[in-house]
Amino acid sequence: MAENDSLKTKASEALNRYREALAAVERLEREEAFAHQALTELLDHLEIAVVEGHASGVRQDLFQTGQAAVSRLNEVRRNLSEATASLDRAYHALAALDQALGYVPIVATAGPASRHSGNNPQD
Repeated sequence: MAENDSLKTKASEALNRYREALAAVERLEREEAFAHQALTELLDHLEIAVVEGHASGVRQDLFQTGQAAVSRLNEVRRNLSEATASLDRAYHALAALDQALGYVPIVATAGPASRHSGNNPQD
């Protein structure tokens, strides 16, 4: 019984880690989309500046801003890759505990997104 309680505690903690990792991945996916959109818009402005023959100072400013946007996008993608790896590890830990217990204990969340797993035999 104590071992089962220990597994339930570990599963609850694993589920919380999974939820946190998933939230981080979702946030970084939105950040990546925003950074990509900003870079695309900046490239459009740079292309217009070159075609219309704007002063080299304007083009240089746009180019430098573009370099910063590329750096930001790369940083977000690196963070997203790390967060995805954390999510994968959290998933595998949760899956192992699910297999050991035969279900994932219900752990309430802090908001309306709380979902019922539906596979807890105590429900």
